[in-house]
Amino acid sequence: MVTTEDYQVHSLAALKSIDATLKELLLLSKSKRAAAGKPAEATVADDADLDSQYGDEILKAKMPKDWSGIDYKGARMSEAPYELLEMIASRCDYFAQQNDERGEKDDQGRPKSFYDKRTARRARGWAARKKAGWKAPEPASAMPSSDNIEW
Repeated sequence: MVTTEDYQVHSLAALKSIDATLKELLLLSKSKRAAAGKPAEATVADDADLDSQYGDEILKAKMPKDWSGIDYKGARMSEAPYELLEMIASRCDYFAQQNDERGEKDDQGRPKSFYDKRTARRARGWAARKKAGWKAPEPASAMPSSDNIEW
């Protein structure tokens, strides 16, 4: 005769087995993503980087093929829509992965992927700001103040 305790023991063993299997699948999934060149966790530039002298990069490359909006080449990241910035970040991640696979270096011996990764971080940072409702600051008024009036 099967008792309630037997059911509890078998149920607990089954749950532990399921838990172990899910953990193993999660590890396999992460390793496959890393092997496929997709970052397991995409990094985002912090406010200090975005607000730095070079944090608001000018978009120099052609627009991604999937982008159907206007051409923002020559504009700053802060002027582009977040959808475009996310596409740019994804494309930069791809190029960084390609440069890493080939082992390409710049003139200073630094991996070329450094620049693509930095641009991807900044594009994701600006995209996050834009999604959160960030607006460009209003230009300073042209009204003279007591400090800039020539007497």
